Amino acid sequence: MKGDTMARAVSILDDEQIPERRPLWMALSSLWLDTELSTEDLERIARIMANTDLTIEQLHEIYCVEVAPVVWPNMLAVAGVWNGFDEEWLCSQIIRNLRKRPRRTRFWSSFRPTQRVMLYGTDQYWTRLVELVRKYREEERTG
Repeated sequence: MKGDTMARAVSILDDEQIPERRPLWMALSSLWLDTELSTEDLERIARIMANTDLTIEQLHEIYCVEVAPVVWPNMLAVAGVWNGFDEEWLCSQIIRNLRKRPRRTRFWSSFRPTQRVMLYGTDQYWTRLVELVRKYREEERTG
């Protein structure tokens, strides 16, 4: 992913977008829980994603730049979070990264080795989510 695209994603987040992003942040953070996600879990997450006006590329930026930098350490924890991240903590950490450390967040999110570590174990879920989002949007369009 190109740095200038990520810079736009980081710079355009404003106070009005935060309430719209919160359900998406919570849903995507589930990918890093210390538990196996079921088909129903993935369908629920994909529906939340599909019900936004965001493109797949924008959703991917949120996954990589906004959510992953905050929650990826959970995958390395011996006894990680398994029942869901605290919403207030998650959202405050994402906002902090985007507002107070945008260059650092953008750099680490686009740096290939770091990206591989942050997204390890979630990319198979991401691929399935994209398929489901496209399916749900197509169903809505033809519906």
